[in-house]
Amino acid sequence: MKQHPFLTLFIIILLIIAGITGIFRGKREPEAPPPPPVEQPKPQVAPTEQPKLTPPAPKPQPVPPAPPVQRAHSAEHAAALQVAQALQLPQEQKNAELEKIAGDAQLTPEAREALSNWAPGEGKVNVEEIGTIIPKEGSGKLTRYRISSEGGREDLLLTISTPEKGTPRLQSVEKTPTDKMQLKPESDALSVVEGFVEALKRGDMDTARRLITGGEVTDATLAGLCMMFEEGDLKLRERLPMRNMYHNEKNAGYLIYLSPKENEAMPGKRSGNVGIELTHDEKEGWRVKAVALDNLLTHYEQAAEQEGGVYFPIVKNPQGGDSLVLYFAFDDDKLSPRSVSQLHIVAQILRRSNGELNISGHTDDVGNAAYNMDLSRRRAEAVKQALIADGVQAERISTHGMGKTQPRRSYKAGDSRQTISTIRSENRRAEIYLDF
Repeated sequence: MKQHPFLTLFIIILLIIAGITGIFRGKREPEAPPPPPVEQPKPQVAPTEQPKLTPPAPKPQPVPPAPPVQRAHSAEHAAALQVAQALQLPQEQKNAELEKIAGDAQLTPEAREALSNWAPGEGKVNVEEIGTIIPKEGSGKLTRYRISSEGGREDLLLTISTPEKGTPRLQSVEKTPTDKMQLKPESDALSVVEGFVEALKRGDMDTARRLITGGEVTDATLAGLCMMFEEGDLKLRERLPMRNMYHNEKNAGYLIYLSPKENEAMPGKRSGNVGIELTHDEKEGWRVKAVALDNLLTHYEQAAEQEGGVYFPIVKNPQGGDSLVLYFAFDDDKLSPRSVSQLHIVAQILRRSNGELNISGHTDDVGNAAYNMDLSRRRAEAVKQALIADGVQAERISTHGMGKTQPRRSYKAGDSRQTISTIRSENRRAEIYLDF
């Protein structure tokens, strides 16, 4: 059968179109990747409510005991410590304990008020033993204590009464200034002695002089006592430092006990005592009338065991009265720091008087006479210049060199080297004669 040419052409065109369509289908763009899955929110689970725990009840804290104070060395001291212990308790316990003490002691309303209203400072409460008072005949003895605290504004004075047969008890309480030198016009003899000794310890010549009456206590003696305390070698002993020897309406006498500052039991160190006599004046009250140095000279002699040792600053002057002495090192005319502080005390005397001052320089016996004479003059001049620097007028001071012609002490043949060395060191000096 013969095919029609148009049909053949139509079939060919269809085949071409089908081929082209297949080619285009094979070159289509790749399909876009499917979008990332959206994170579905997690279902919120309601938290399970935890049961609330009741905190345990705080354990009751025991009331802390009062800070310990000193150990008692006597029944009287124990009574004073009992008061100090009560003063450190918490307020409620403190009130109860003090009320009991006051009731047992049968204190006056004034004493009760002083005891209950006293407020210690922030520091430790301290008990200081002052001394004894001789009461009226047949009434035993009285012992005084001072209670103080660091940062406190006032102290308490306790008087403990000990009958001839019986136990000590608190007799009286009174408030007093923390500064022992601040005395009331009605202060008793023991308080005046305490204030006088405190002035000596501080080198306060003016206050010490105000507590003296009459002319028996010279300025030289007073300055020497100030120097003694200033050197720091001695201190008031802790147990009963002041002991009443006698007491009546017009006169009283006290013995002041001193001991070595470093160690009271130190071998070779000896105690020294000062006797103080007081008299009562209707206007001024109790005042110091006389001072006896007792065995202080012995103490200082024994302390001077080596060259440059400590020597007592008061000596008898050949012209009468007392002189103050400053010591120098071998072949030296320079004042030691100790001598400078001593001269500051002397200057206090001179600034309040119009008297003349005579200074003599001295040497030991080593070296020729001409050299020693010049050295002694330089020593006297060094003292003068120090006083001028401390405010003393130059025209009131005269100086003299004595060389080795006036030794304070002399040695003899057969003395040991140590003895000779000590004596020579005591002769290397300048003496200040207070002629007023």
